[in-house]
Amino acid sequence: MNASAGLKMDVAATFSAAADTYEQSADAQRQIAGALAARIAATTLPQHPRILEIGCGTGFLSRELQPHFPNAAWLLTDISERMLTRCKAGFSGDARFMVMDGERPSCATEQFDLICASLSFQWFDDLETALERLSGLLAPGGHLMFATLATDSFREWRDAYPLARAYTSVETLRRFGDVDEERFTREYPDALTFLDHWRQIGAHLPRDGQRPLSPGALRRALRPFETGIAVTYHVAYGHIKR
Repeated sequence: MNASAGLKMDVAATFSAAADTYEQSADAQRQIAGALAARIAATTLPQHPRILEIGCGTGFLSRELQPHFPNAAWLLTDISERMLTRCKAGFSGDARFMVMDGERPSCATEQFDLICASLSFQWFDDLETALERLSGLLAPGGHLMFATLATDSFREWRDAYPLARAYTSVETLRRFGDVDEERFTREYPDALTFLDHWRQIGAHLPRDGQRPLSPGALRRALRPFETGIAVTYHVAYGHIKR
């Protein structure tokens, strides 16, 4: 097994472990999915659109979109089978569900009028290649619309914790299509609460290929945040048209 495959297995396992706690803990993720859904709802699609969602999680985005596109043919995918099961249980429309690594889609013989993804692209090994690959699945006139974390996300924590993940720049994403961005903060009473929140939503893996800090090193990283931490979400909303 190559390193990339091993990391993807870790991502799948981590999100599967968080499937039961994700819905009640992922407030920022729900907010971002809602903002992306509003952008998608304002886009003109065919009367019976073919929609692929990458990284559907428990279904925040698909549930927001379903009333806007009641006649859609849905393909909802996630790398975690347990997340996909949660999504299936909460989705009211007809859909196909597939366990899939969205970076290497196994539906390459199909075409879609809309491909969408909320906060899944930051887990990709090679986002630029993935965007080209996914764009190739668009039907003529189709749209690839996504929300992903951008460079300044969690900078307060990354300054103290050297193993925290790095994120794609807005400038890089703009090479592919239109991008707008927003920033907002979430506050936590201390860093342990912040880390526990990440575990509950499955987002606590360190930077690719890195082992977690030792207990002593982690305590030193947490020390500046004993009385509270406010972290920045820097979100890029992208729109690639074919």
